Amino acid sequence: MNAPAEGRFVTSLRWLKRGADLVGVLFFLAAFGQFILQVFYRYVLNQPLAWTEEGTLIAFIWAVFWSAAFMVPIREHVTFDVVYEAVSDRMRRAFTIGTLILLIAAFVLLIPYTFEYLQFLTRRKSSVLRVPMYWIYGCYMLFLIAFSIQAAWRLTRLFGRDWKSEI
Repeated sequence: MNAPAEGRFVTSLRWLKRGADLVGVLFFLAAFGQFILQVFYRYVLNQPLAWTEEGTLIAFIWAVFWSAAFMVPIREHVTFDVVYEAVSDRMRRAFTIGTLILLIAAFVLLIPYTFEYLQFLTRRKSSVLRVPMYWIYGCYMLFLIAFSIQAAWRLTRLFGRDWKSEI
């Protein structure tokens, strides 16, 4: 890739990241806004709204999986690093490679089963808003695919010359 094309590619990735961040923020704001609306209607007006509880739940589910898939870098996800911090860089690299291989394998194996379950959900809708259930839980499929791609990208970088920057 020549320098101008590489620069456009990096710029495009930055815009995609900003867009993904914006979508995640909007999901969280939707969940929070509906929650505040529900509290106001329930405790101030004494007229609870049925749709806000379901809407909050849907927006929260999407906010969590969207953020995990597209906003939080793979290195920032929850880890148990007591042993990891106590070993050498080469051993950390081996731990990371092994963990990523297991994660990628598990997530890739989950994809067809998740797809099958989403197909099962095509006949079901949420009770109040009547949103198809596969739209509510489809974000999990996005998470599996995006996280697997991120893990595979990090795995390839661990085999490169600059592997120390990935541990």
